[in-house]
Amino acid sequence: MNRKHFLRGLSALAAVVAAGCHSLDIANNNDPNSSAISDPTTIEAVGAGSFRTFFNAAMGLRSAGVLSTQARTFSSSWNNGNLNFYSGIDIGANDTTTVPATWTRNTRSWQNDPSAAGRTSVEAFWTGGNDESSITRPGFYSALSAANVALNAIRNDNVQIVDATRTKRLETMGVLLQGMVYSMIALNYDKGYIVDESTDLATLTYSTRKEMRDAALAKLQEAATLAAANAFDTEDGWMGPGGPTYSNTDIAAIANTWAAMTLAWYPRDATETGTQVDWNKVLTLTQSGIASDAFFGFEGDGGDSWSGEFISWCNSLDTCRISTRLAHFMDPATQKDPFPLGVGNAQPNSPDARMGDGSFGIASMTSGFGNVPKTANAGTDFAWSSQGAIQRPDRGYYQQSNVGQIRWDETGVQGASGIYLNFGFMPVVGGAINDLLHAEALLRIGGAGAAGAVPLINVTRVGRGNLPSAALVVATVGSPSDGPCMSNGKLAKDGSACTLWSELLYEQEIEYLGLLGSPFYNHRHNPNVVATAWEQIGTGIFNGPRLIQGLLPGTPREMPVPAKELGVKGEAVYTFGGGSAPNSATP
Repeated sequence: MNRKHFLRGLSALAAVVAAGCHSLDIANNNDPNSSAISDPTTIEAVGAGSFRTFFNAAMGLRSAGVLSTQARTFSSSWNNGNLNFYSGIDIGANDTTTVPATWTRNTRSWQNDPSAAGRTSVEAFWTGGNDESSITRPGFYSALSAANVALNAIRNDNVQIVDATRTKRLETMGVLLQGMVYSMIALNYDKGYIVDESTDLATLTYSTRKEMRDAALAKLQEAATLAAANAFDTEDGWMGPGGPTYSNTDIAAIANTWAAMTLAWYPRDATETGTQVDWNKVLTLTQSGIASDAFFGFEGDGGDSWSGEFISWCNSLDTCRISTRLAHFMDPATQKDPFPLGVGNAQPNSPDARMGDGSFGIASMTSGFGNVPKTANAGTDFAWSSQGAIQRPDRGYYQQSNVGQIRWDETGVQGASGIYLNFGFMPVVGGAINDLLHAEALLRIGGAGAAGAVPLINVTRVGRGNLPSAALVVATVGSPSDGPCMSNGKLAKDGSACTLWSELLYEQEIEYLGLLGSPFYNHRHNPNVVATAWEQIGTGIFNGPRLIQGLLPGTPREMPVPAKELGVKGEAVYTFGGGSAPNSATP
């Protein structure tokens, strides 16, 4: 365990009030009538509390953290949350001769044995479990049960939540939560349960991932329709202490974006992307989605009740870094990929304003973090540290990196009142996801409408990155097989001129970082791309042949039903990845 985060976990645990945060959690994850609640304000509290349970599960280190390191966007060799095992590569820790284009994860399937330590990542979304502070965080089905309790009271028992407006608000939010849970099960598991306030548990059976997806889309569209028809604002505190509030129009937009995400990220590989996604539907949904500068998220309270464990961990320069695969795209001149063992990567000078010169913080931090104090050329999202080898050296040199994400650190100094200790705003999805999915839909549909992708890409490319407009640097539309562009205007795969597709892929690499398991889903549904040796320096391996887009062979592409659930039903344990199939067959 990383000592720094162990101490941070103890400080958070000490602050927990014994009578507090899970008093309204529902015991039976499937039964919508499992809690005999009749008081309207209590019902409202249960329904609203479902979002806390959902967000905590969605942003766990064992879940979203593992997915993002499997995608080689974030990098961490600490095994907190099983990060090291699942993101590791099947080579020796100091093996700098095996060509990166041949790297695999053939020994790293989902560990779905009841006795395996790594099983907690398979369970984290489904049933929850203990986080790195030893606080129990229930899973998605617990969140769903709470929402179903509220909807059962409103729709089946005809309970009014104080007045008509509050009743419709809770009903709308409950349906939204149902759609979000179904979506996350569809994106991550081969099958699951579709349970709502009217389900007869005596007939409950598994639904395929496709059926889960379709049920999610139906619920999300129902939520958007309800939200559009009923004016309301969510309560202060529903999204954490002092957290954001959302209007009914915000909720409608969130539901549309979440539905677009569900469709676009559902495919387990590039083949399914071409056959299983209605890109015209994605286009329609994103046209009414989250605004470019908006986010859907919550306010952390140090991890007592509200925890963005993954984003807190990976916006901390001493525990998590970004992969050199990604850092190289932003500054190919200084950030070699893979990490140069024993040398490290120099301070950047990226044309992308999100990285800039990598300076960050103040001088008094340097002894602890190795930072260069912030200059006028500091980046908004990323910081460089002279301490490149912060990960355990016996767990793979490829995990090391000099660059970390600091985008969500509102203190600017890794301060105790900010994300470093799980305080502050924790984004889950944002407008950039909507814009970039909108652009992707236009490019995948093709035709004259593809030109509409340019201003959508430029919202972040120009607006945040201060890079040249995509319209000025792109000669052709290209395809997803181009792989990401780099900040110098060259394709990472072969040094040729960037295409519009490659510009989109670059923006997705940066803007999806830290939001749910977005990087994993994005890499899974795009084709694998291997770079040639066009950048190779001398006879070394740096910037030579390597996988720059997609998931390494052996990486599982979906999760099995957790062994605990299978055991209850007397079903055989199974898994995906490693030596097994990476995912189930297309339903």
